[in-house]
Amino acid sequence: MNITVEIQDKVGGISTENYKLTRLAFAKHLALAGQKSYLTPQKLIQTFANLIRYSPYIQRYSFENDKFSEPPSHLSDPTEKGQFSNLAGKAIADFLSKRIGKSLYTQNYEGAMNDAGVPIKGQRPDLIAFTQTERFAIEAKGFSVPNVSDKEMIKHKKQSKEGRIPVDYTVACVSYNLYEEVKCNYYDPENDNKPTNHKLLQSLSKKYYSGFAKFLEEKYFYFDTIEFQNETFYKVQLLPRFFKEFFKDDYYYFKNCCHPHCFYECMELHRPSLLLPEKIKDFAHNGLTNETKPFIFDIYQEYKNTYIDNDRIGLQIKF
Repeated sequence: MNITVEIQDKVGGISTENYKLTRLAFAKHLALAGQKSYLTPQKLIQTFANLIRYSPYIQRYSFENDKFSEPPSHLSDPTEKGQFSNLAGKAIADFLSKRIGKSLYTQNYEGAMNDAGVPIKGQRPDLIAFTQTERFAIEAKGFSVPNVSDKEMIKHKKQSKEGRIPVDYTVACVSYNLYEEVKCNYYDPENDNKPTNHKLLQSLSKKYYSGFAKFLEEKYFYFDTIEFQNETFYKVQLLPRFFKEFFKDDYYYFKNCCHPHCFYECMELHRPSLLLPEKIKDFAHNGLTNETKPFIFDIYQEYKNTYIDNDRIGLQIKF
């Protein structure tokens, strides 16, 4: 999918850029963007179930023609479509925060408030993102409408600045025309609410990577190592037969989360693997610092079935 993005900088300058978003990259950002808590092996069923649930909106033909798909009319559900549009907007915002904002790490804003001991009240943006030197908040939206007016963008920009965690600047990222030809406004309003706590990135990222590090501790997940762009990663194979053992005590939840047959069929077909940085245990113990450089994965290069985000968490499928 190619996304046409209108970018407005801090002083009001406008430019238009195109960004390529693969289905695997979208899956990673859809699975994690906006989650209030951290991914652990126990939450993996729920994460994959959500991807399967929304698979009718991510069909390959439509995606490769720069739009999201819709279920057949007799299965159409306006509420579900609205939910997916909202999640798609967050996923695209998360992706663009890495490509445009050069962020290293992003998190659900409300979850960050919880971890920072900030009371949950009032309006707030959706995401908070960290670069090596700055932090910024993001108000993310996703709509099926063909256009977003300047008046609406002013409203979204205002909400991007209403959070209670000090940031260097804020962004309103609004995706629209999702089911015809995806477009996005990425507007960067000025902000004078500067941060004072420089340890927030470290404390938030420790919990984030601690959840992923648990995959290396469970006997049900086999892993080896693989190299990309001169860095080593753990490749954790999410084999269906191990899922049956690992989740045997959660079968009731599993049945209500997604149909087991559909889940295992999808897992057998794609054979997904989770990619984790070699320094995952160090990140889990010490967190990220301003000296940690983002991993810039070349989305156009030869690895067609792989995506690694700036935070060094990635996915790989069989085909």
